Parts: sequence; structure tokens; C-alpha cells
Amino acid sequence: MDLARTFIACFVCAAALWGQLMDTRFANRADWLSYDRDNTGQRFGPLDQITAANIRDLTVTWAFQVSRLPARTEGTPLVRDGIMYITVGGEEAYALDARTGRAIWSFEYPPAKNGNAGSSSGGPPQVPGRIGRGANWNRGFAISGNRLFMATSDCSLIALDSRNGSLLWRMQLADPGKLYGTTAAPIVMNNMVLLGVRGGDTGMVRGFLDAYDPETGKRLWRFYTVPAPGEPGAETWPSDNKSWLTGGAATWTAGTYDPELGLIYWPTGNPGPDDYDGANRTGDNLYSASVVALDARTGKLKWHYQFTPHDVNDWDGNETPVLIDAVWKGRPRKLLVQANRNAFFYVLDRATGEFLLGEPFAQQTWAKGILPNGRPDRLPNTTPTLKGNYVCPDVHGGTNWQAPAWNPATGLLYLVARDGCGYYYPTGFSNDNEKTPPQQSVRAIDIQTGKIRWDFPFLGSQELVTHAGVMTTAGGLVFAGGRNGQFLALDARNGKLLWNFNTGGTIRASPMTYMVDGKQYVSIYTKAAVFTFSLKGADIR
Repeated sequence: MDLARTFIACFVCAAALWGQLMDTRFANRADWLSYDRDNTGQRFGPLDQITAANIRDLTVTWAFQVSRLPARTEGTPLVRDGIMYITVGGEEAYALDARTGRAIWSFEYPPAKNGNAGSSSGGPPQVPGRIGRGANWNRGFAISGNRLFMATSDCSLIALDSRNGSLLWRMQLADPGKLYGTTAAPIVMNNMVLLGVRGGDTGMVRGFLDAYDPETGKRLWRFYTVPAPGEPGAETWPSDNKSWLTGGAATWTAGTYDPELGLIYWPTGNPGPDDYDGANRTGDNLYSASVVALDARTGKLKWHYQFTPHDVNDWDGNETPVLIDAVWKGRPRKLLVQANRNAFFYVLDRATGEFLLGEPFAQQTWAKGILPNGRPDRLPNTTPTLKGNYVCPDVHGGTNWQAPAWNPATGLLYLVARDGCGYYYPTGFSNDNEKTPPQQSVRAIDIQTGKIRWDFPFLGSQELVTHAGVMTTAGGLVFAGGRNGQFLALDARNGKLLWNFNTGGTIRASPMTYMVDGKQYVSIYTKAAVFTFSLKGADIR
């Protein structure tokens, strides 16, 4: 018994050291170098200058307005060595002094009509074959060395020089004329840049994930999330049609990476060609509404887990797969956890894909539970019908793509959850807000049990659907935002509201934190501006 305890204690210490080494290798405590800060997806800020005891003194240090507002502002700023880098709608980018918000350089990716692919302080480089605009939003940069990587509105990946904003290279992933798009923040890992595509709702795309050389832009490998005939998983699609060619399973959010296992974990979206009428695509429709584990060197599939087989409710799987090392049921495990859009919280062994836990975290009426084999035990009368079946969650899900966060000190996963129901038809979905008004809140989940530890409800009718993510810090805080522009700080232990600020613009982005010259800052991107906060008395130069 003592030997077992010693082994577990050693594992915990080793896991903590591994996490510290990852942080040292990937980002020092002061920086935020990826959409989720690092490739674990934990969105945990290790800074503790701002705490529950002094949060009342948090105030706006600076705000930066972009030249033109995009349709959505979903990006997370990156900060390295006192410089902040932001993207605007897949069309613009800026480098700012992270202490003051002063612009250092700007970059513009203009419309196709003028023939330019970009202009910056380094001049207007030309890019031939520019294809017109697509989705006018994205979720931020990735960075490696002196290169910044951004998804653009015409389904391209570009690299900029972080020193002056000049365009270094551009690679077209797919034709936006065929309704492909790129909106995610790329991630950098294993000396490659990864980016997926959007468009699964259109019924015209076949999802994939690409890996590129950061120096040259050369594509290194591609993994298709819908298998072709003869490939593993193809048997889950009809053999008498070509529905797999437009099978969806888009890869429109960012994944995570375990360098020790050499595995990439990427979530996938709903199947196509139709979200609600699955008659033309009988079967489980792999690898839609799943997480896939890929060999980082080759892009080959190692294992998969499908959250919602044959998804006819548009529940996707495009939430962050968070990587956590913990003792599970008395045994050290490398875990992958995800709060899924289908309203169930999952724990998997990320080395093997073994299903460990599945518990509801939001209102749901579609499944009796998750069976020991990991498949949902679906209840009758919960699929779309001509008369409409009333099902929870609604199409917006128990949560959505917005970023969750994990705090190792509390052992809790934090996320924005939603309780809402509605009618599903083969042709679409409708809410009945009078019957059951939807409610959104920030929730804390105990990963050992899947139980809700605390719940903080958003207020106001505008909060029916919000896509703002959360962040947690070593200072014992959880930061979150909402559609009404309120930016909040909650106590990570109990969910108590400690501080709030009205930004005056819809928040659809996720917050981040960084430190410059010994001062901790917190930033959030809103429809109005990028707001940056610090404690009163911050040294603003």
C-alpha cells in the first residue's frame, strides 16, 4: 500500500515537472504564445499577482480600437517579450506595445479586386491567384521564432514577419468558392503549423487537417476526417452513394498536442450533407462529431472517439480537448477531457482513447446515459421528425466552441454552459423560448466525477447565446465575458462574483493574461476594442 502511494506521489511530481518543462520550452510565465496559451488546451495563466483579495483594484490600463470592425471578434491576443499580436477578421493584424497599446506595425490582407495579398510597414507584397473573401473572422495568431501564422478570409494560411508585419508566404488550403473556409487560430507544434477548415454545415466540404512547414509553407501532410472507400471507417458511410465526398466533419477549431506521446488531438464537426436529415448518410458517419488522435510526424490516425454517432442534431465535437495528467481512480493517467456540445462531459485515456467517464453537465433529454463501451444510450423520439421532436440541448448545445479552462489547484474544469431545448425537424430547428427560456452560466466541473461544483448564471435576455470563452489563473480567478459586454472575474473555488466591467461591446472571444516589467495584465477582445486591465498603480510608460 505504501509502495502504491509512493508510486502515485512520484507520478504526480513527475507530471508537475513535465508541465513545468512544457511551459519552459513553450512559454515562460510572462507570455501567452498560443490561442490556449500552450498546447495542452488548459488555458491556465500561471501568474498570481491579481488575486481574489485585490481584484477590486483591477482597472482599464489601455484600449485599442481597430480601423474597421469585423463581423465577429473571436480572437485571443498573443504576447511575447512585451509585444502583443492581434488579428482582425482574417483581414488585418497588428503588433502593439503590451504595456500601452501603442501600435508598432499593422498588416492588411485586402480584397481580391486590387490584386494585393497584403500590405504592411514592409510594403505591399503581391500574391497571384487570390480567391475572394469568405468568413470575416478568425481566432488569432500562432507564433514560432520570428514568424506569425494567421488564417485568412479566403481559406489561406499566411506567415508574417513578427518584427515588421511583412508577408513571408501564403498557402491556399482549399477553394472558398466551394464553401471551404479557415477561422481557427493555427497551432505550432513539432516544428509544424497545423490548421483545419470550416464549412461542414454547407453540405459541400470534406473536412481535413493540414500540417505545414513554418519556414517555407510547404504542406507536410493532410488527414481527411471523412474516410474514402476502402479506408478504415468508410463502412460507417453508405456504399451506394458518394456522400463521403461532402461528409463534413470540419476541423474549424484548434486541437491540442502531447509531445511525450507524439499525438495530436483534434475535434471534428457535424457530418454532411445535412445536419438534421441523415437519410442520405446512414451509419455512424466517422470521423464526424469526434476527437481524432493523430501521429504528429505523419498525420496517421492512431485512435478516435465519437461523441455523437450519426449526428442529426448539429452537436459537432468542436470543443477543446483538454490534456490533464492526474491520478484517476487510484491510477496515474494521461487524460483527455471535453465538455461536449451534446451536453455530456467526457474523460478519456489520451494514450489509448479508452472511455473512462461520461456525465451530463447541462440539461439533456436525448440519452439515458453513456454506455460502458462509450456509445450514447439514445432515447426514443429524440431525432428530427416532420412534426418536430422537442429535445434538450437545442442546436446551440450544452456548450459550444468557446474555450474552457482547467485549474490544477482546484481540480476543476470551467466552461460556459447552456440549458436550452427546442424542436428538431428534418429541415431545421426552432426554439420555444416561452416554454423553456434558455439559461447560460459559467460552470465548474469536477473531472473526477463529472459533477457540477458551482454555477454562476448570466443575466439578461441578450445572454441567450454567447460564445465567449473563459480563462483561469494561479491567482484563484476565473475570467469570463458575455454578449452584453460584461467582463467578469469569479472566485475559482466557489464561483462568487468578485469584479465586473462593462466593455460596451459584445464579447465573443476568450481572455488571456501576461506580465511585462513585473506587472500582470488581463486582456479581452470585444466588438468595441481590445481592453487591457491591470491593478491600480501599474507603471504605464
